[in-house]
Amino acid sequence: MTDAQILELVKKALHDVEPERTADWAEVTLDRTIQSLELDSIKTMEMVGFLEDHTDVVFEDDELSRVQTLGDLARLIQAA
Repeated sequence: MTDAQILELVKKALHDVEPERTADWAEVTLDRTIQSLELDSIKTMEMVGFLEDHTDVVFEDDELSRVQTLGDLARLIQAA
């Protein structure tokens, strides 16, 4: 998957977990930190689950613990 494809998938995942923030998600880039998304831990894990379901990638806990940005997450998807 390309960065652009992953970014679109991330935006769909974010819309899925917090649809009321669609305008916020339109501005998301891969440089954005996970923390800056201002999701609680449950919604963050729902977003990760969405990405796993739509990419057939299973993220290891130790890999996820090192993820700081959406770009880091994209690299995990690309490396799988």
